[in-house]
Amino acid sequence: MKTDQLSWEEFYKESTNRSSLPTKIDAFNRLVAHTKNFFVISGYGAFTPGYLLIISKEFLPSFGLVEEDKLNELNFLIKIIQETIDQEINRNSVVFEHGMCACIGGLDRAHIHIMSIPKESSEKTISDSIDLTLYNRKAGIEYIEYNNYKLQNLHDINHIYEDLVLKEEKNEEFKIVGKLLKKNDIQNLPVQNWPLITLDHIKKGGHYVYFKSDFEIASFLTTNNFETQFGREVVYHNELILNSEFKTKVKKLENKNQNLHIWRWQHYTFEEDILKSMKTAKTGLTKLQDKYQKNFNEFELKII
Repeated sequence: MKTDQLSWEEFYKESTNRSSLPTKIDAFNRLVAHTKNFFVISGYGAFTPGYLLIISKEFLPSFGLVEEDKLNELNFLIKIIQETIDQEINRNSVVFEHGMCACIGGLDRAHIHIMSIPKESSEKTISDSIDLTLYNRKAGIEYIEYNNYKLQNLHDINHIYEDLVLKEEKNEEFKIVGKLLKKNDIQNLPVQNWPLITLDHIKKGGHYVYFKSDFEIASFLTTNNFETQFGREVVYHNELILNSEFKTKVKKLENKNQNLHIWRWQHYTFEEDILKSMKTAKTGLTKLQDKYQKNFNEFELKII
């Protein structure tokens, strides 16, 4: 039986046994705050500061299944987390979800990512990062026929694509089935209507990816089923474009092992940054309590 790695009961049980922030990370000691229906943890793979997840206490595979009367509570949590990131570390942030993702490692409980991005992030840097992520995954290409072989594995597709397509080698032995997608190709649901607009789609067993930035043209809601951690990869590329210090850090890590991806939380957890994110969240949310006392009371927000 697959373990629920985002179990509310496990996170809450661990939090009752500590009186201060942890000094070492384990599976369930990352709880930052909780409300009546949701809880907030610091996420694994915190390659940007202040990385948090909002998770449903009720076991749901997607926020598209959240009852409408709980959305004010959810939107308030998103708002104060983004405000905390802005005030405490002077960065903007993006919000994203891979609905019905059946994620690797028992992470198929509904969860929203909130990741910080540089203040200098623009419509162009984010849009370019979305397109680069789509390209890296060869999104839209179903398979390539080559020398009587049907290549569907991403590694094989990338190899053939780089060797034959980009180099424009004339070879009648290969055929691309599908179209390489760009950001403008994938937008097929109104972003502003997330999450309820996804309900009919997920009732049929469909997946979706939601990505919301401060720029309408650099946001999307799509029913295309991409490989997980799509949003994390977009944030990674945007950070590389704008943050020279991060770029240097990435080069050092890649020199140690070029087969690992910094944006995959399974490859790099960034434990020290997880601890910093917990401290940032606790400090920032505490400062906002007086400002939003009515909402804190209404939604029973507790800071751990």
